[in-house]
Amino acid sequence: MAAKTGPSADRVARLRARAAERRLRMTPQREVLLRILGDASHHPTADELYRKVRQVLPSVSPATVYRNVQTLVDAGVLSVLERAGEAIRYDPNPEEHHHFVCERCGQVTDVYVARLDYALDARRSALRGAEIRSCAVQLQGRCARCCGRRGTTR
Repeated sequence: MAAKTGPSADRVARLRARAAERRLRMTPQREVLLRILGDASHHPTADELYRKVRQVLPSVSPATVYRNVQTLVDAGVLSVLERAGEAIRYDPNPEEHHHFVCERCGQVTDVYVARLDYALDARRSALRGAEIRSCAVQLQGRCARCCGRRGTTR
């Protein structure tokens, strides 16, 4: 793959930096995987990632790709999006963000919230002694395309 410039190159550089911070060795398979993830305009499944990696490295096995994806998740380089009844999707976006999921077509869109505050109700929550490290919000509804509109939602 040729060197790229622009937003996807920035994302690839940030993914590489996160992998390096976590002391992950940069194998050829992992390098290709990070480039593909950096170029992703959506939240790909492991099978989608395998097909893309195989276009560059034809002899790569599915197990190698899946193992590398899981290593990246375990190291905190990627995050996981799970929805009941659907394949797990991987989120390569290293920026703090949340998601909007269209309940009709299933499209997942990154959402950036300027400020999000939450307070735990200690009387009703059984988390005594737990350490909360992040908060993920998943907005649900119908995307503009499924609503028959162009542009932003109301």
